Amino acid sequence: MTEISNYSRMLHLGDPASTATLLSRAAQQRGARWDVLPFAAAPGGGAVPALLRKAARGLLWEGSLLRRRAAVPRVHVHNALARRHAGWAFGRRFALHLHGTDIRTRQYEPEHGELIRRTVRDAQVVFYSTPDLRRHVQDLREDARLVPVPVPLPGPSTAPLPPALREIGEGRPYVFFPSRWEAAKGGELQIELVRSLREAIAPSEAVLVGLDWGGRAGDASRAGATLIPTMPHAAFRSVISGASACVGQLTGVLGASELDVLAADVPLIMPLRTDWYDGSHPSLDSPPVLGGTALDLPDAPEPIVRCVLGALSGDTRSPTRDWVRSHHSPDAALDEVLRGYRESGW
Repeated sequence: MTEISNYSRMLHLGDPASTATLLSRAAQQRGARWDVLPFAAAPGGGAVPALLRKAARGLLWEGSLLRRRAAVPRVHVHNALARRHAGWAFGRRFALHLHGTDIRTRQYEPEHGELIRRTVRDAQVVFYSTPDLRRHVQDLREDARLVPVPVPLPGPSTAPLPPALREIGEGRPYVFFPSRWEAAKGGELQIELVRSLREAIAPSEAVLVGLDWGGRAGDASRAGATLIPTMPHAAFRSVISGASACVGQLTGVLGASELDVLAADVPLIMPLRTDWYDGSHPSLDSPPVLGGTALDLPDAPEPIVRCVLGALSGDTRSPTRDWVRSHHSPDAALDEVLRGYRESGW
């Protein structure tokens, strides 16, 4: 474990994917006190009452930030765009953690780009959460560091399966798709894969189950997937644990849902891009998925279908939880963050 005594008090600003919460809990177990202030959620709508509520909520959030910032010497920020409204609280030396949209998309928009790029350059230390972000940040900061997305390791599941899944039939094998159905997760290839799997697997052998979530959920249902409503995370993990196999997003990168699958020791089938999973970090060296970099990013479903059939045959099942513990546990992420703090001179 990396020494934490020099970083015993900290404010984390923002909490995407619960990363700040998981880091703070791990830090607390080592004797530190890290506070987490999520960004204020703005009410929708443009009517006057909604605008007034938005203003009031913003003022309350700013007051909370002022009180919490006065109590700590350092701030770790989880979105570069936060500098627009909360930059006064960053101080001259701050840590920046990039999680996706700000660095992947918004930095290329005229109204946001200069602010984001300046924030990245000004930070004392810069972290990013997934390997696909590397190309978006490396020209700005060659010293930016990967902190693999942390996920909590599950204990024994006590949450019941959701009623919609129980209605399929207790004990029936199923293949679960944990991602939403949309272009950002694979799009048309997701739908083609469901259609091909439905042709290759008899309903008596396994049911194809997915979430009723995303713009192409209707297409997935028509292709042969049985859709169930979204649910609390505990129930989601129960669905994963009961699956014979899971099919991850078809974008070439592991997300939090896929890591939940690996933490449950359930076979995970998905492609991984070879230029991202290149061994440049221990977590990017042969993650224990079926297919993985051997698939890269296929343009047809057949190679993935073969991997799913192999998983259902039982010939390819192997423990994966220890890999998650080593590379994606909150403790592993905390060690990476502390190492970045120390080596940057923060």
